[in-house]
Amino acid sequence: MESKANEEVKCGETDEGSEGAEWHLPILAMTADVIQATYEECMKCGMDGYVSKPFEEQQLYQAVAKFLVSKPNSDL
Repeated sequence: MESKANEEVKCGETDEGSEGAEWHLPILAMTADVIQATYEECMKCGMDGYVSKPFEEQQLYQAVAKFLVSKPNSDL
């Protein structure tokens, strides 16, 4: 399940060329599969969340909102 794009995102998160830069691009899986094993495989591959289709607008909003946490900037 590990894709080339997923590998590149992980490489970017630990880019040695960006001095002191640490960031994380959340990956949210969206699938019509509701099997527990698929959820577990997605989490094992490094995805941060999972939404099964069909889903309500509120379910998608809640899944995305988990990643929208504001952190104070110590440089200010």
